[in-house]
Amino acid sequence: MKKILLGLVLLVSGMGYSFAQDSIPAEPVVTQKPLAKAAFESGICMDNITVAMPPAKTLEFVLQHRFGTIQNGWSDLAGIWGVSNIRLGLNFTVNKNVMVGLGTTKNNRLQDLQVKYTFLHQRKEGFPLTIAYYLDVSLNALDKDKFGTNYKFVDRFAYYNEFLFARRFNNMFSAQLGISYTHFNKVDRSVDSTAKNDALAISLLVRAKISPQSSIVLAYQQPIIINYDPAFIVRSPDNWMEIPKNKAPYANISLGWELSTSTHTFHVFMTAAQGILPSEIVMHNTNNFFNGYILLGFNLTRLWSL
Repeated sequence: MKKILLGLVLLVSGMGYSFAQDSIPAEPVVTQKPLAKAAFESGICMDNITVAMPPAKTLEFVLQHRFGTIQNGWSDLAGIWGVSNIRLGLNFTVNKNVMVGLGTTKNNRLQDLQVKYTFLHQRKEGFPLTIAYYLDVSLNALDKDKFGTNYKFVDRFAYYNEFLFARRFNNMFSAQLGISYTHFNKVDRSVDSTAKNDALAISLLVRAKISPQSSIVLAYQQPIIINYDPAFIVRSPDNWMEIPKNKAPYANISLGWELSTSTHTFHVFMTAAQGILPSEIVMHNTNNFFNGYILLGFNLTRLWSL
């Protein structure tokens, strides 16, 4: 009898525990929305950095070339025989969100280190944007007499910081907004007495696909000079930023064609700036696109998975 009673007690208590467990509502399972397809095919689009990131553990070779302006016409074959600028670079994708790279540029013998970090991704029916931060630190390797009196090694450095906001709207159309800050440790006021060390810039990049591998791309970047000169601020406290219109640095406009495969991306385009590093384009673009100062450029990238 004792055994029977003990068995009944255990059975009832087990049923009660089971009912109690069943009465607790299950926690909802939270699943992330799938990632949207990348807004751009390559991390570089003409003169612009994009939010695109190669797969993790990928090595990327970058070739960027700018011819001379078309002003001399056929005498230098629309700038193809003119003075050109070129940059060679290598980038490595540490993981799906972080890329680091090194490069060397012909003009001013610029040596640069770049880092890009993508910290938010566009998702299908979820977060609407891909957001990234980009940093480029460049060193001017010209002879030190190019930096004037009171030379210091830090005079060689320039810094470019940019936040990028991109969205792929559909299979045909993507766009990106960029907000950047550029600083040069030293500027050459013997050439331009009004030259400033700092500038903001706003850029817009759009891409329209015309075939599975080809796209038309258009970009506009407007520099905004920051006047830190105390005397200037005292004279005009409401105008501490200046949008250059009829003098350098001019806005940069680019229009081109993109061809992309799984391992290669190629751009051929018209642009105003002969500089290649973004800090040079923002601060030192002396070509006014609307006055016909246009040059041809091309980019080529190649990926290797490691």
